[in-house]
Amino acid sequence: MRTYWPKPLLVSNGNLATHLATHKKPFSQAVASSPRRTGPFKMPIKGQAFALFQPFYDMDDAKKGKVLIAPPQEFIKTFEERISWVDTLISFKIPRLKNLTTTEHATYMYIEMMKSFVAGSVFNDAELSTKPKLGGLPKTADYSLEERMGGRDWTYAGDTMTGWARLDNIYNLLTDVIKNDIKGDYIETGVWRGGASVFAKASIQALEPNSTRMSYVCDSFHGLPPGERNLDKSDKNWDHSTYLEVSSDIVANNFIKYGMLDSHVVFAKGFFNETMPPLSKKIDKLSVMRLDVSTCTRFQAFHLLLINM
Repeated sequence: MRTYWPKPLLVSNGNLATHLATHKKPFSQAVASSPRRTGPFKMPIKGQAFALFQPFYDMDDAKKGKVLIAPPQEFIKTFEERISWVDTLISFKIPRLKNLTTTEHATYMYIEMMKSFVAGSVFNDAELSTKPKLGGLPKTADYSLEERMGGRDWTYAGDTMTGWARLDNIYNLLTDVIKNDIKGDYIETGVWRGGASVFAKASIQALEPNSTRMSYVCDSFHGLPPGERNLDKSDKNWDHSTYLEVSSDIVANNFIKYGMLDSHVVFAKGFFNETMPPLSKKIDKLSVMRLDVSTCTRFQAFHLLLINM
């Protein structure tokens, strides 16, 4: 990680008095209070149709929400104590969990909690199932855990439509990468509300405390492009689905909500043909890639990313 110092606050002799009169802190304190910026490269970077930035630094503080979930290491420590205590009160523990260390069991609990939160399944009967619809507003139905596990519906209150099975896949891939000391960052192209990227970041933090791996969160943050009708007749009208239009502020606040927003999270805003060329020139190594894209095919996103690296 490189360190980038913000521009110093410049005040000329002529307006120093005005500055001191209009700022609560003395000039020296105002300069000293500017945060030190760290990141894999200097940001923000803006083009005509794209932006690469770190919400941790670049998002307006007035728009930032509150952290609702404790950091993984605090959760894990708390439930290590719970597991150690409860284990003294039982005579038998099933092999699937008995073979885990206390830390591994507590980590498993944290991951399962995060999975249920981002998928919306934590809300049980208070959750709804939203049915996909091309254009217009989708309808809701009773929540089905079976459909949610398979990722066959859209969540109402959750943060990803990925489903349990694919979230488990993300966790298993990251576990393998970290266990085998494979270097490289995580990238997701097409994030919607950001829940899968939040879950990946939480998995990294739980499995590799103080990790320096970057999380690249790539999306237009205002819905889907028109699509290529010549490739697929069904590839149309998705750009009129307002349910899929989620701003970068909402996604950043979902990271904040789960305690996952830090300097290691980079947003790439814009359609992939605009963001992948400049972003790929900045990325050193990737260990896990999740290409969740629709009207731009997975091959196109993969191709745009790799040909520029």
